[in-house]
Amino acid sequence: MTDTTRLTQILSNYFPEEKYTENGVATGIAEGNIIVEPGALANYLESALHDESLLEVELGALTRLFFCRILDHPPESEVQKGKDEAPLESDYTRGEYLKALDHVIITPLEPAIGNFLICSTPRVLLRILTSRMAIELCLSFVEKTVIQGLPVLRCSFPTVARLVEGAREYRAKIPKDMQFDVQITRKRNNQTFTTRPMDMSVSGMCLYDPAERNTSLREDERVHLEVLANGETILGLDGTIRHVSRLRDAKGLQYVFGVRFDLVSRAISTDVEKLVAGIQRARLRELSQLADEFGVDFGKW
Repeated sequence: MTDTTRLTQILSNYFPEEKYTENGVATGIAEGNIIVEPGALANYLESALHDESLLEVELGALTRLFFCRILDHPPESEVQKGKDEAPLESDYTRGEYLKALDHVIITPLEPAIGNFLICSTPRVLLRILTSRMAIELCLSFVEKTVIQGLPVLRCSFPTVARLVEGAREYRAKIPKDMQFDVQITRKRNNQTFTTRPMDMSVSGMCLYDPAERNTSLREDERVHLEVLANGETILGLDGTIRHVSRLRDAKGLQYVFGVRFDLVSRAISTDVEKLVAGIQRARLRELSQLADEFGVDFGKW
């Protein structure tokens, strides 16, 4: 069996709707849309580890999404012989284990029912989302284990991944009990107002217009945003209003508007990604019913 034949079988197994052919796979590799070079795969995983990105997980043919983060796996500390001697110094750097191309360590899945389902699932799809594309990596589940006292999931190192341009970003809905507001300053007239967002992604957010039924906001209008948590500013950045829409809710018609962020530096992008990950974790906790949904005894991991 040739490498191309094997890769075609793997991709067809993970993405049966795509109807992959050997010629199509060869073209995808040549054009950079299919990634098979181990170093490139490790770089994507290491970047997600360092950024603490929240990743989407698909288990086999299940349509439900789960979420995780990639974890580090440093070697066990080597202890010198002798009762009172300190551990030996290690040259290990964070994420270095991924360069061995052997395995990937991820957090337990959320919602936690996924930690039960993954045990009987032959294929695990890990999706890293950016503002421009999704990186979809083909892994398989190996085992539940414990590292440094923490329950984790061990998966195989991916043999192939694909890049999906323009993939829809996951939008984390803001939990009702989360103290989370945004102060908007309109650059054309310096008008300032504070409102609450509906949801947020790594490239923008949708917010309620406090004017409700009589909005003066316009598409392509420039704004500055101050993200407030418990009344304290945790993030400031500029953006552009991309749409102003009417939404019907329990109160009747309500205007909402979407803002696309100006991600002018990698540092700002990382701050936004961490914030979205935190919102999603809070949202999952809000939705969880401990008895029915989680039902996972981490003491017996």
